[in-house]
Amino acid sequence: MLVERTAAFNAMHEGVIAIDNNQAITIFNEKAKQIFNINGAVIGKNINDIIHDTRLPEVLDRTSPIFNQEISVQSRNIVSNRVPIKIAGKTIGAVAIFQDRTDVTKLAEELTSVKAFVEALRVQNHEHMNKLHTIAGLIQLGNLDEALHYIFQITEEQEELTRFLTKHIHDDNLVGLILSKISLGRELGIELIMDKYTKLDRFPADLDHHDFVLIIGNLIENSFAALKHCSEETKQVYLSIYQDERHCQIVLEDNGPGIPEDIHKDIFEYGFTTKGAEGSGIGLYLIDQIVKKRMAK
Repeated sequence: MLVERTAAFNAMHEGVIAIDNNQAITIFNEKAKQIFNINGAVIGKNINDIIHDTRLPEVLDRTSPIFNQEISVQSRNIVSNRVPIKIAGKTIGAVAIFQDRTDVTKLAEELTSVKAFVEALRVQNHEHMNKLHTIAGLIQLGNLDEALHYIFQITEEQEELTRFLTKHIHDDNLVGLILSKISLGRELGIELIMDKYTKLDRFPADLDHHDFVLIIGNLIENSFAALKHCSEETKQVYLSIYQDERHCQIVLEDNGPGIPEDIHKDIFEYGFTTKGAEGSGIGLYLIDQIVKKRMAK
């Protein structure tokens, strides 16, 4: 029976890890070793000595399982089901069955980046066409000095904004995102204002530009969505990124209607959205997961 059980676990496409109530490993199948690049015998060893961030030991103190949770383990994107093992109502261990979604996530990020890049180009093209029409109209009216002044003005504004962002944010991906969102905001009649004290010269440990693009991109999109049908005459979004030796803080505010108090507890739940068919319900959920990943360190 032991041989059959071991063969069955090793034949599974999913990773399987089990521990007893002393956090000693009782099952660690071949797929799990492959995912986490583990070699040699691990049965009987403490799970934290082999992989420190499985979050499996925390299940020993739970009465209910955790299903389909996306977590980061050993810098891998894992979708995990973690279940306490009980006999006669007493917890004697815990088991995790999981899939590695790292490659799928990277592909999704690449596709998302391509989509965002295409959208940024579309917005930029539309914005430049509007400016060219303005210049052409001034020339046709014979206002050559005013047309020249307009050209210098918009060129200087764009260069000044680009200089500010590249000086204060040391990541081209993030600078590109913010520039595209500023352009999109103009198209929507929304002013995206950067805090003049914004500073980001490095990413916090275990986070990278993908995480920051996701966080800031989703927050800005949520503000734009809130302001889109808002009756405010002047629509503004304020973004600040501040960093010191110990903390990194992202603040985003808008003058929209705000989030109703009765849904505050629901906004980070997977699938929850107030946008109807237009919403996916995963933006704030993913932001919450990224923050929790960093806070768990």
